Amino acid sequence: MASEGVGAQNINDYDYFKRVAPGKERLIIPAYRGVPAKTRRLMKRAITQSYRVFGRRPIANTYALYWHTKKSNLTKVATKWCSVAGRKGADLKRCMSEGGGWDDGFKTVNLAAAVFETATRLGLMESTEGNWQDSGNNFHAKTASHEYFHVYQTMMQHYFEKEDRIGIPQKRTREDVHGGPVWIIEGGADYFAYNVMGKHKWRDYDEWMEEILIEAKAEIVRGKKKGIKVTLRNYAKDSQLDKMKAKGFFPHFQYDGGAWAMAYLRYLTGTNKGVFTNYYKDIAELERTWRKKGKMNYGWQMSFKKNFGMTVNQFYTKFNRFMKWSTSRQMKILAKPLS
Repeated sequence: MASEGVGAQNINDYDYFKRVAPGKERLIIPAYRGVPAKTRRLMKRAITQSYRVFGRRPIANTYALYWHTKKSNLTKVATKWCSVAGRKGADLKRCMSEGGGWDDGFKTVNLAAAVFETATRLGLMESTEGNWQDSGNNFHAKTASHEYFHVYQTMMQHYFEKEDRIGIPQKRTREDVHGGPVWIIEGGADYFAYNVMGKHKWRDYDEWMEEILIEAKAEIVRGKKKGIKVTLRNYAKDSQLDKMKAKGFFPHFQYDGGAWAMAYLRYLTGTNKGVFTNYYKDIAELERTWRKKGKMNYGWQMSFKKNFGMTVNQFYTKFNRFMKWSTSRQMKILAKPLS
């Protein structure tokens, strides 16, 4: 992916913030009517197992909001959601009805999302009954783990470790890829969740990875019939995915193919440290360095090269070849979960 050269003056300007409650971060899961206490306990367990991959506490104070679109008090949910998200003034009024911008706002039945809110420096996870009721193969727990990783990803891309502060660039591109392409963000979160679930015996890791590999290969075949080339390069930006949807093609390779891209990077490097931690740790510093050279959205590319020993374009070529291997050969690259 090419970087974007920018001549505007404020490319180097950042807003810096202290972390909230460093060393005392908590996971907060409010109780809402319609959500069984058992569900809240299960989600807490899955999220706790996830953040403990990195340390004793969550990456930030993190609110996990689980509600029922028909049984919960949606005004109460919206008030908490908008507060954690830092919505104020006109944005608050809109937030109370639209939430995170999904089709039906807080009434969206199949809602699952998460982010590190830069306005408040808090983690915000959300899910409605379409997801937390889906207990088949412990999918609801997998979703909880996936969404926590999004909080981790979106905080680390702004965290300057040596300075111990959050830095938010004032100038951004219209389609922000600060943390990397869609396939890294979504595939990385899925791969992390499969590892956590496998490690803690929620579901067999190899079985799950084989299932999504078959789905990824099937999508490549479906794409050919629609004249769509299903590759990581073409699943890098939301605008690319929107064009596919406009053609009646539902893209999911950013999840399944993206997760296998992470597994392949683990195979090439011999460790999960790159895909789970080091890649994200280096983004903020490298992004700021390259902004001083006049380029935005370049930090992730340099972090990729630093931690995986190749450019992202070189990896695209390698992964395209890998996806032509037999399924049995591909499965042999898998290591033990979280190893």
